[in-house]
Amino acid sequence: MKAAVEIVLFLLLAVLVLGSLLTLSSHPHWLIRGWDFPRVQIIVIGWLIVIAFGIWRLCGFGPAVLSYRWFLLPAAFLTLWHGFLIVPYTPLFPVQAKATSAAERKSHLEDARTIRVVLSNVEKENQQYDRWLEVIENADPDVLVVLEPDEAWVDAIKPLIERYPHRVVRPQDNWYGMVMLSRLPIKEHQVRYLVQEDIPSIDAMIELENGDLMRVVAVHPRPPEPWRGNDATARDAELTIWGKELEDETMPVIIGGDLNDVAWSSTTRLFLRTSGLLDPRRGRGFFNTFHADHWFLRYPLDHVFHSPHFTVSKIQRLPKVGSDHFPMMIDLRLEPWNSDDHDVIEEKEGDDEEVQLRVERARKAEDIDGEAVDRDPDKAVLD
Repeated sequence: MKAAVEIVLFLLLAVLVLGSLLTLSSHPHWLIRGWDFPRVQIIVIGWLIVIAFGIWRLCGFGPAVLSYRWFLLPAAFLTLWHGFLIVPYTPLFPVQAKATSAAERKSHLEDARTIRVVLSNVEKENQQYDRWLEVIENADPDVLVVLEPDEAWVDAIKPLIERYPHRVVRPQDNWYGMVMLSRLPIKEHQVRYLVQEDIPSIDAMIELENGDLMRVVAVHPRPPEPWRGNDATARDAELTIWGKELEDETMPVIIGGDLNDVAWSSTTRLFLRTSGLLDPRRGRGFFNTFHADHWFLRYPLDHVFHSPHFTVSKIQRLPKVGSDHFPMMIDLRLEPWNSDDHDVIEEKEGDDEEVQLRVERARKAEDIDGEAVDRDPDKAVLD
């Protein structure tokens, strides 16, 4: 019976190894893609198992069934495997999006070239409206993207909405409502349903103070989750479609939202390679935004990506607002003359095939019928 403890500990470690290897597949099933998320937690759990084994052995509770290397080698493998993917999102790695120089780093209220964007998934069931308003009003963004608002949320924050002269308001009762508010003129916009007819994106052209236009896109794809039987097909398709659509965009671009995907997943990395956009988290930190109530289950799910037209003046996770997500804030300075200074990730051979694979999966799924994956290729965005 005592020997069984060592065997159970080893089997737990083996499950972590096998689950980690599942991420080699791009299959959309949630059981496979879910292993993308807890890479930090897997490393920690792996070494906790090693420590538990060491304590068990040192205390002499049972006979020596397995040697230390049966535990040290898998734990070291997990550390190297997952560490390779997550280390770019730590200060140990060079930044991808260059920082604004100290001389040019000014308040967004004082510098016409600096734009403050705040993204906040409010969680539809959350009713702490005053707490959310206080945090957002203190941040005072130029562009605010609100995710998951329903009619009750829109009514509760109406005074804030009316303070912004330019707005796109689309409340929904299915956790995918969306609001975009801007101090700067929204010259034109589309509410688009690229992949699923009940999952909107907002695609807006916003005019800067110098008259230039920038494209700001808000997204919130449906996550892979076992309790609703969702796989990653729709999410993967939406991210890759946006990556291809923005690939040839010449104007400044900012795209963000609750992507329901971690920064280091294969799909997000494919999006960065195909779009040519930058992830300001790389080299700066995780900025975990979910789950706000459980420190041990936190992942970077809320993202802002931008074109090389911008440098990064500030990036910050804002305080709790009662939601299961923390809001994210970023100050970007428009400096197109420094576009070549950033470390844009180059496309790899086979990326186009990966994009088509994800889109074709969406086209074949019976419950997916957005404009970009219409089963009539003549009507689809990508053919």
